[in-house]
Amino acid sequence: MDLTTSAGTGDTSLKKVITTRQFVLMALSSSIGAGVLLATYSSLAVGGAASLLISFIVVGFAVWITMCALGELSAAFPVSGSFYGYSVRFISPAWGFAMGWNYVINFLFIVVFELVVMLLCARYWEPDLPAYYVIPGFISGLVLVNAFGAKWYAEAENAFAVCKMMVLSAFVIVAALIVNKSIPADTRPADEVGITLWQQNAFKHGPIGFLYVFMTAGMAYGGTEMLGLTAAECERPHKVMPLACKIVPLRIIWLYLVPIFMIGMVLKVSLDDTVQSGGISPLVAAMDQANLPILANVFNGIIIVAIFSMASASVFASSRALQALSSKGMGPRLFAKIRWGHPIWALALVFTVSLLSFIKISKDGDLVFNWLLALASGSNYFTWISICVCHVRLRLAIRKKGIEERDILKWKSPPGIGGSMIAIVIFLFGLSAQIIAAAQSPLPNPPHILASFLGIIVVFVFWAGYMVLGKGVLLIPLDQIDLQAKAAERIDNGEESI
Repeated sequence: MDLTTSAGTGDTSLKKVITTRQFVLMALSSSIGAGVLLATYSSLAVGGAASLLISFIVVGFAVWITMCALGELSAAFPVSGSFYGYSVRFISPAWGFAMGWNYVINFLFIVVFELVVMLLCARYWEPDLPAYYVIPGFISGLVLVNAFGAKWYAEAENAFAVCKMMVLSAFVIVAALIVNKSIPADTRPADEVGITLWQQNAFKHGPIGFLYVFMTAGMAYGGTEMLGLTAAECERPHKVMPLACKIVPLRIIWLYLVPIFMIGMVLKVSLDDTVQSGGISPLVAAMDQANLPILANVFNGIIIVAIFSMASASVFASSRALQALSSKGMGPRLFAKIRWGHPIWALALVFTVSLLSFIKISKDGDLVFNWLLALASGSNYFTWISICVCHVRLRLAIRKKGIEERDILKWKSPPGIGGSMIAIVIFLFGLSAQIIAAAQSPLPNPPHILASFLGIIVVFVFWAGYMVLGKGVLLIPLDQIDLQAKAAERIDNGEESI
């Protein structure tokens, strides 16, 4: 197993066809999916409105810091597959190898997850709708969106972004009208909506409820760093990532925090067996409780489109991550090849894995599905921690070598090295919350505690495997970190071994 061989012959270069306009709209809402549109339903029942909002504020703040760190890294060293490429460069090849495969596996199974969630949402209209009627159509749609390359993928994502912004904005407006008692169809007493309802359900199940919701917030923000991959196919990658760092706070406030606050004002959820069944969005449930069935149906339809968008983004992320890994000699050479402007073999693998969504048909489908998802459970936190550690080590390496920061950094992260350290602490807390919440889960049918460890186990298996087979170093000394941008380009093009 040669972990240090470059991809060899063949075209391994992706075309830079995504425009700044496309990138901006993708930065606003490209990775918003089932995490915020569906998982917040059970989170509200388990943790309460205040726990839900606080956890999203804390994790959102840390995610913004991480995007700033990634922006600084990508402005100085623009490379394809940037975040795990930076792990190779600033931490160690072994850790970069583990992070790359961690990311690929995570998004491979997110494609499966989003397909199943779309099926569950469709069953809002027809509870007995067979999976084999729906899933093949969704997979065909994903193939079609990704068949025309990055440019048309970006155009599709722009259309999906508008849909997501519209449904979340419309929900906030309707929720405000409900709170103001301006919806005649909603006959609930004044104390069952608004701030009174929010206060009554502010904190549920104590610290365990908060930890559970904190874990959900980490899952909901997953994919924000996907912009680092998208930038590799953007016309001006060194400019768009710093721009994304300025857009992300607007996205977090407008499309996460405000809707989540309003959900707690208009939706009452009890913790029972139905909470774990999935398939209903808190936005749709709130319209049902307000006796607005037409809006509930419209919202459900747009939410299916939004989740399809996240599935499409996951196809893009997993295929590009796999191609970038393989082009650096960290995966099979076959997946490094580009045909007709596409990472064709990487896409083939993604769509083959997507067929696992049919496990919902089997008798034990839910059990198998939960264990598969557990493989990706800790991926987001590991990815974000690695980005922040790379940022910290970049700054320390500059100081160690006595170089002026302005000679290396083309754009500096506003939170700086201190911000990245704060984010690392928050993400480590998120990883701990995942395990503690699983052990003490208040859910009626909690998953096996081992499931919460699977994502962590996978990361360290890949890391240890590289350390043993690739004879890797534990940590690159600061004075040996290469700070030359051209070296990053050579590595990115497969001209140097990892």
